[in-house]
Amino acid sequence: MITYLVEPWSLIRSEIAQLWQRHYDELVSDKDKIPLAPDYRQYQEHATSGALHIVTARSDGQLIGYVFAIVRPHLHYATTLCGFWDLYYVTPEHRKGLGLSLVGHPGVALFREAEKSLRARGVKKMFSGTKMWRDASHIFEYLGWVETERLFTKWIGD
Repeated sequence: MITYLVEPWSLIRSEIAQLWQRHYDELVSDKDKIPLAPDYRQYQEHATSGALHIVTARSDGQLIGYVFAIVRPHLHYATTLCGFWDLYYVTPEHRKGLGLSLVGHPGVALFREAEKSLRARGVKKMFSGTKMWRDASHIFEYLGWVETERLFTKWIGD
């Protein structure tokens, strides 16, 4: 059975590293240039200020997924509280066996719980993205999200 909970950073900090490594290994581009090096201090600062919002997915108590969002007004719209999704992930073994159906999909349930809990905090608009090579657009669209921008990156280091 999978459960979805809003959990504080202090509770999941010690167990998140393994999942972050799996997330990085599966989805990050430029791995040859950019090592995984989470800024735990900054996550703690966001948690202390109340801006860090974490929704977890657990199977029999084991962490199998998460949504991390930063809750704050938008810099352009100071009167609108927004949820900026920093990370979202569900382990591959919990995504399998569902075919193309999104009914009962753990990622859909996790996204719904994140939306519900962010709405309860007063968030009016959410922002997130998806990797082009591991496109999750179908989940966002299924849940009523609208594509409004495209994000471009360019490596300019040595």
